[in-house]
Amino acid sequence: MEENRRASLRPWALVVAVLLGPSILVWTVRLTALFAGCTPGPGRCHGMALGAGFRDALGLAWAISTSPLLLMGLALAATLLAFRACRPLLGTLSLLALPILTPMLPIVAVLVSRYDGCAVSTDALGSCQLWGAGMGMSFHNAAIARDVVYSIVPYTFALAVMLGILGFFFARPKAAPAPHPMAQMRHNLGDDLDQ
Repeated sequence: MEENRRASLRPWALVVAVLLGPSILVWTVRLTALFAGCTPGPGRCHGMALGAGFRDALGLAWAISTSPLLLMGLALAATLLAFRACRPLLGTLSLLALPILTPMLPIVAVLVSRYDGCAVSTDALGSCQLWGAGMGMSFHNAAIARDVVYSIVPYTFALAVMLGILGFFFARPKAAPAPHPMAQMRHNLGDDLDQ
């Protein structure tokens, strides 16, 4: 029974991995630079090309985070898959948290990687070079993703409340049905014959 429940959460976990995986990759590169002792700046990080890795990871993260339709669609899919697995609380929390966490994790990574002279704007004015690589639009997309978060949060909250209430009534785990009286009588009769 427990294996069936775990198996039914695998599609949910796959959707969550698609949403949060690029953000985790961004933070992996950022924490590698932090533990290597590299301060944000235009120079290379101890000869490593961490800037290019950071830029590419951000590009992957922004592919989902700056598209409100894709972000909401995947979060809604995660919610419905959790409901299908009879986990209404997990589904509701998925719709509340995933559309916010997906863009906010790379936004925070950009904010902690900025330095004086490194511009981040919605108008894409200015350029930034980090750890030996030009960031291009990767840093400016943080400002765009912030606007996406502000625009979708009211909708995700309202949808999460509505679907959470429906999920509580329709997606709760079902109790095991009582055995049929005839099956119970056959089972009891079989026990009597064995003795």
